Amino acid sequence: MGDSIFDVGTNKYVKNSVSRCDFVPYGETRFSKPSGRCSDGFIIPDLINEAIGLPFSRPFLGLKAGSQLPPSINFASDGSGLLDSTHSDWGVVSFNEQLKQLAQLSKKNLNLNDFVVVISSAGNDIAANLQNIADVDLKAMLMSLEKGLEQLYKYGFRKIVYSSVGALGCSPIVTSGGKCVSEINNLVEEFNVQAREIVLGVAKRFPGMKGTFVDGYSLIKSYVENPKRFGFKNSGGCCPNCLSQKNTLSGLCKNPSDYVFWDIIHPTEHTYMLLAKEFIKKIIEVL
Repeated sequence: MGDSIFDVGTNKYVKNSVSRCDFVPYGETRFSKPSGRCSDGFIIPDLINEAIGLPFSRPFLGLKAGSQLPPSINFASDGSGLLDSTHSDWGVVSFNEQLKQLAQLSKKNLNLNDFVVVISSAGNDIAANLQNIADVDLKAMLMSLEKGLEQLYKYGFRKIVYSSVGALGCSPIVTSGGKCVSEINNLVEEFNVQAREIVLGVAKRFPGMKGTFVDGYSLIKSYVENPKRFGFKNSGGCCPNCLSQKNTLSGLCKNPSDYVFWDIIHPTEHTYMLLAKEFIKKIIEVL
């Protein structure tokens, strides 16, 4: 579940969606063509599945009615957030709509306790207001998250892994000279602290539920502040014009793995490979 950090191509199934990464040069590292993933290659769900021996997850909206369900299903939608209002005019599938999709699984003869629900949602609720972060409604975001986790429990899901919002203040969309914007990061930290409490609190409150929290924020911040230590040469973005969908090849770097970010906000496969290791650890905790 979640946003572009996890989306493997959901929005190409959403009519008139303008929040998509299915154009050149996205996907160039692994797929030689755009795959719908907002990076140069594999993203976190791909790397998790590869590590545990599962086939790549498939978008829920791309499944044919009546067909056998694959072992890994992807509900994430690029541009979506915890709030229904976030990018509602972009043609995205909100967190609450994704919950409704998961509800359909509860109606099938499945042991939902076998599923691990991995979530990355909330970044766009903040990113949509980078010009005026005072408009970010943390209270509403946290309320949506808590209600969503409770709903998953009611459906029958018992294993939850939730990812923090990344270090948005360190992304090329806002950085100047490689320095992170503390005002933005402070807000992200405030959300993450409370989100972690909610995830762990819900897990304690409901019998049989297990929940863990991935601190991707601290990891990404460390990559930006000490790129060489983690095998990067540049803390910026490889494709600075990618999200404009115009002149996307202008300024494109030769080696994406040298960069922390692929475009001005999404990480490279190299970054995702480092992050995926932490996700796998957390998944093992809830099994």
